[in-house]
Amino acid sequence: MQTKVSEITVNNIDITSDFWNRYRKLVVKEVLPYQWQVMNDQADIDISDDPQGNGSTKNSHAIANLKIAAGLMKGHHYGFPFQDTDVYKWLEAAAYSLKYNPDEDLKKITDGLIDLISEAQEDDGYLSTEFQIDYPDRKFKRLKQSHELYTMGHYIEAGVVYYQITGNEKALNIAKKMANCIDSNFGLENGKIPGYDGHPEIELALSRLYETTREEKYLKLAYYFLNQRGKDKNFFDNQIKEDGASSDRDLIDGMRDFPLSYYQASKPIEDQKTADGHAVRVVYLCTGMAYVARLTGDQQLLEACHRFWKGIVHRRMYITGNIGSTTTGEAFTYDYDLPNDTMYGETCASVGLSFFARQMLAIEAKGEYGDILEKELFNGALAGMALDGKHFFMSIH
Repeated sequence: MQTKVSEITVNNIDITSDFWNRYRKLVVKEVLPYQWQVMNDQADIDISDDPQGNGSTKNSHAIANLKIAAGLMKGHHYGFPFQDTDVYKWLEAAAYSLKYNPDEDLKKITDGLIDLISEAQEDDGYLSTEFQIDYPDRKFKRLKQSHELYTMGHYIEAGVVYYQITGNEKALNIAKKMANCIDSNFGLENGKIPGYDGHPEIELALSRLYETTREEKYLKLAYYFLNQRGKDKNFFDNQIKEDGASSDRDLIDGMRDFPLSYYQASKPIEDQKTADGHAVRVVYLCTGMAYVARLTGDQQLLEACHRFWKGIVHRRMYITGNIGSTTTGEAFTYDYDLPNDTMYGETCASVGLSFFARQMLAIEAKGEYGDILEKELFNGALAGMALDGKHFFMSIH
């Protein structure tokens, strides 16, 4: 009997390829230890002159941010609003490595990290260290820029995987508390926020949480975020007016100037005919759409998935698999506009397109989805990391 792609999980598959196992060994031996040092500000690096460094200096401060939020250190938040996600993606990678390379020393570190995240999480489930540390009165008030749901979505994904592989209940409970916090604050009911995050991600995270817990409210919440996106064109601007219209209140410089299409919020998803805006946001949104369409059978969402897939793969993707034709906004432009000189081709976008392909393949077993998944893994994901496992590339030209 043929196994459906949707039935393939981390716990029922083995990777035997020598090619991929070489990289998996590299992750265990070099990538995870090195990145742990970086996040703890123990690595001697300096990317201040790197054009892809976005103005960062040599410090990550990601673990320190969590310790400050947990009350274990004094200080201010450092980095981007989404700095926490570095920790969460590392945790997810570490969890996968524990499945194929059990390591008690690493597990002590990851279990300790789960404890730290639990201490940093507020009683109501909220966790986004910049707001807890420096802006406690601005939670969920500037969603166009804040990345709060995006950030918590990345933990939810990591927590689900860590629970699946290690059985750590605390990891899953943190994820559930986050989702419950979001559910309590967002929706069309009186007193809730009738909006969504400026950066899609929470939709696919909630879908993963639903698949593990089978709690319907998480799937309904994911559907709400997809269905509500683009319905109120004034939502983001109204929030900015209420939170403070001065540019010195902005969380990320310049983000208020991008059009709603940059955020896939210029119109409802069912009315969006082309993949427009920030490429990573687009494919994360598409992954959430495909995930929810698969779990609910929603035909309107499925039609949108097919429309976006064809538009991206047939008209807005480079032959290498790169997406994002311009450095301005790291974005799509228009059909068949695929220049070499202004191309951004972000690694994150290739990874996101592989997520989208994986979900489409789970919906229907068509070779084109597997072909694009493979192309993105080789040309996008792998190309973003040097062979030493200690140098990484955001843009691939």
